[in-house]
Amino acid sequence: MRIGVMIGGRQDLDGLLSRTKELEAQGFNSVWMPNVFGLDAIGTLTVIGHATEKIELGTAVVPTFPRHPVTMAQQALTAQAASRGRFTLGIGLSHKFVIEDMWGMSFERPAKHMRHYLDVLLPLLQGGEVDVENESYRVHANYGIPGTQRPPVLLAAMGEQMLGL
Repeated sequence: MRIGVMIGGRQDLDGLLSRTKELEAQGFNSVWMPNVFGLDAIGTLTVIGHATEKIELGTAVVPTFPRHPVTMAQQALTAQAASRGRFTLGIGLSHKFVIEDMWGMSFERPAKHMRHYLDVLLPLLQGGEVDVENESYRVHANYGIPGTQRPPVLLAAMGEQMLGL
């Protein structure tokens, strides 16, 4: 059995790092951090990953609407490099009230947004070049980081269309 612990909340970076080191010493397999309020989950896990040895790290989850897929790929690959291959990227749409009321963005056609998002994100995480022109993005980029393996990607789904992706 593998056991992971959710970290985050309103703790500061030093507190989260200390807590993760304690969990690692106690034999826990992973820590997971939401990207809700406070510290950025990918940035925080990048720091933690560099300062720990074996505990796995993952986001649970980072909303895709406010973060461009090229930026997400670059940050995820950096976290993967810093943690020496222990990072998992958990992404999702978030909720309509968060996207529209808090961030002032449109939550229109969320499953289509995610499909277009993955068209850009996944090739970049493979370390390859991406040439995508769809309704949401026009991206021609290559963001591989030498020696870095693609992090696993977990996709949060709250509906039938998302489960079909």
